[in-house]
Parts: sequence; structure tokens; C-alpha cells
Amino acid sequence: MSPRRRRGPRRPPKVAYTLLTREAHGPSYARLDKLVEAHHDELRDARIALAWCTSWRADPDGRQTLGRCKKATALDRELMAWDFVILLQQEFWQSEFVTDDQRDALLDHELCHATVKEDPFSGDPLRDDRGRIVYRLRKHDLEEFAAIASRYGTWKRDLELFAQALARGKQQRLTLEGTAAPAAPASPEPVH
Repeated sequence: MSPRRRRGPRRPPKVAYTLLTREAHGPSYARLDKLVEAHHDELRDARIALAWCTSWRADPDGRQTLGRCKKATALDRELMAWDFVILLQQEFWQSEFVTDDQRDALLDHELCHATVKEDPFSGDPLRDDRGRIVYRLRKHDLEEFAAIASRYGTWKRDLELFAQALARGKQQRLTLEGTAAPAAPASPEPVH
């Protein structure tokens, strides 16, 4: 066994997270509060923090993580004042090419992951032995490949519900450059 070689002084590890305070990042928190009030009533009592994440890189398929909702553990809740932390990819969030609608969509998406855990018998919000609401993370409504949807259409219920939601949603696509692209012409969906 050969001895370990010293490579010189160690570099300090990079810090990948920065907590955003309400004082310094008021507009981002105002956006968060507006979305909770408009669409996430079950989170009105949740304590939600925002933080930058600077370590995310594109995966081999070129997909970039833009945000992630992290639920605080029981220990986290004892040590800090948050039930959830929404991590945001700083470069995306601060880009001049990102629109306010895109920022709202990202925050709204992450808020959709956060929800109240319900008592299985009463349906009321579950509370811990200290009287605090218990929260959980919700999964995405849909997981599918575009190629499968293209070949088979709305072949299962979650795809059908998602297609209906898309039809009710905004009729334009947002681009990363911040300009609205024209909506694709509507075509009738095959009935399965």
C-alpha cells in the first residue's frame, strides 16, 4: 500500500446554499406570499423560506433543475423557523431573460409539492404532539415521456387530466428569452 500523497493546501469547500432573508429579498417573498394567498390556502400557516442553490448542473439529457421544495425534518423544525425551504437556481431566477410569469410558475410549481398531511380518519390537518401542523411533500401529477404521449395520446387517466388542464391554461408558450411564442394550433385529440 502506497502512502497518501499530499497535494498541497486544501481548498475550502464551496457553500452551495444561501438563505434569502425577507429583508434583502422582499420582492421574491412578496411573490411567494401572493401565490400562497391565491392558490395554496392550505399553506397559509406554513413557514416557508427561500434559498439559492448554486451547485445544480444540467444532467446528461441537458435538463437543469430550477427549483426544489424541501420539507423540514422534525429536527429541522426544532432548530429553525421553517416548515419548507424552496431552493432556487440563482442563475435562472436572476436572469434578465426570465419573465415574472416564469418566476411565478417556478414558485407555484414548488408550492404544489408542499401540502398538509391529513388525519386518515377525520380528514383534518394532522398535528404533532406540540400542536403544530404536520406537512408532507406531494409528487407530480404526471410522469411520462413525450414520445409515448405522441404515439399513444392520453392513454391513462393522469394524462387525460393533464391534457384537460393544458387546454384550460394559458394559450401561449413562454420561452426562456422572455418573449411569448405563438400557441400551437389546436388539433382534436383521439378518443381512447
